[in-house]
Amino acid sequence: MSKSDRKQRPRRIAADEAHSWARNLKLGNIHAKLILSMVTLYVDAEGVCFVSIPSLAEDCEMSPDTVRKRLAWLEQIGAISRTGQWIDEKGNRNSLGKGKRTTDLIRLRYDVDTAIIEARATGDFDDEAAARIPSFSPSCQQGVNAEPETVSPRPGLGQPSHCSEGLISEPEPELSPLPPSRGRESSEVDQVESEPEHFGPAWASWRGHEVMRRDLALAEFRKLSATDQRLCRAAVMPYHAALDKNHRTKHRENFHLWVRRRGFDEFPTAKIVEPQAPPVRRWLCGAELKGMEVAGVMADRRVRSSIDPERGAGFWTQMAHRDDLVALAVFHGQQPTDWIEVEQGSAQFAAWRDRLQQLLGGDEVKGQRVFTEPYNAAVHGLPVIHPNFAFRKWKQVLHVPAPWPPRRDGTWAADEGTQNDGE
Repeated sequence: MSKSDRKQRPRRIAADEAHSWARNLKLGNIHAKLILSMVTLYVDAEGVCFVSIPSLAEDCEMSPDTVRKRLAWLEQIGAISRTGQWIDEKGNRNSLGKGKRTTDLIRLRYDVDTAIIEARATGDFDDEAAARIPSFSPSCQQGVNAEPETVSPRPGLGQPSHCSEGLISEPEPELSPLPPSRGRESSEVDQVESEPEHFGPAWASWRGHEVMRRDLALAEFRKLSATDQRLCRAAVMPYHAALDKNHRTKHRENFHLWVRRRGFDEFPTAKIVEPQAPPVRRWLCGAELKGMEVAGVMADRRVRSSIDPERGAGFWTQMAHRDDLVALAVFHGQQPTDWIEVEQGSAQFAAWRDRLQQLLGGDEVKGQRVFTEPYNAAVHGLPVIHPNFAFRKWKQVLHVPAPWPPRRDGTWAADEGTQNDGE
C-alpha cells in the first residue's frame, strides 16, 4: 500500500493550532489564559472537550470556584462556548436534558476574530470591532449582533449566555468587565439592572443556592407578577419544610426550575416571615446578678458566674435587661428561713414558679419538700411492708421574700388584685 493510499490521520488541533491560538491571545487575565491553555490539552480534532471543573482546578492549582468564574468570563468574551450535557439511562450523552447532568461540552471558538476577543477582554469592544463579526454570531452571547437601537436594552457582556442556560458547573458570571451603559444615564442603568424586592430574600433562603446560577433564577423571577413574586418568597421555607418532612434531602431542585414550574402555587397560604434580629449578648452583673442569685436561692439552684478583669463578677447572657431582677436584689444575703412559704397549688406558688422558670430556665421549678408533722420512729421508721407503717406528711413549698413576684417594671404588688397590673 502506497503512502498516498493510506487513510490520513485527522489533524490534531489540540496539539498544534489550539495551543498556539490560546498562547497568542492577549486577554489581560492571567488566570483565564492559564485555564484556556489547559483546556486546549483536552480538546479533540474538532476543538471540543468534556473536561470537568475539578480536573482543570487540579491542573491549574486553583480553586474550583476560580475556574468556574474564569470559564464564565472566557465564554462572555467569545473565546469558548459551553453546552449542557446529560447522560441518559442507556449511558448515551445528549444535550436534550434527558437523564442525569454531567460535564458540560466546551468548544474553542477559532471562528471568532482574535481582535474581537481581545477587545471584549479589555472592555474596548466598539462598533469598529463589531463590523468585523461574521454574519453568524461567533459567540453564544446574547445580543452580540443586535442592532444598536432596539426596543429593550441589549444584554451586556456581564449577563448570562442563553446557550449555557441550566449549566450546573458554572456560577453567575463575573461582574468584570462591567456592562457598557450605551449612552444611558447611570440612573437609567441602575433602574434596568435593579432586582425585584422579594428576589434577594427568596434566593438567600433557598438551600444550596451557593452552587446555583443566580442569573437564571433572577430571569425566571422577573417573569412573575408582583403578587406571585411575594408568594414565591413566602413559599420557599414551607417548601423546604415539606421536603424535610418527606425525607427528601439529597436531591435539591434548582431555584430557577422551581420558579419556572410555579412550585410556589402549592403553598397559596404561605406568609412572609420577617427575620428577627439576633439577640444582643451582654454581661449580666451588678444588681441584676444579685437578683439572679436570689432567684437561684428560691429555686434551690446555683447561679454560676465568673470574674472578668474588666467587667467584674457576672456572666454572658442574651436575656434583655430585667427590672424585676433589680427589684429582687434588695433581698440578697438574706436567709430563706426568714422568708414566707407559699404552698403548691396556690396562686402565689404558680406566679413565683413561672417567674423563676422564666429567669433561670432549665427544668421545672418544683420548690422544696417541708414536713408538716414531727418524725415518729414508731410509725415512720418501720419497714414499708409493716402494717403500722405510715408516711410522714409533707407539702411542697417555695420560700419567697414577698407574697407575689415583682412586676416586670420592678414594682411590687401588694395583693392578688394588683399583681397583673404592669405585667
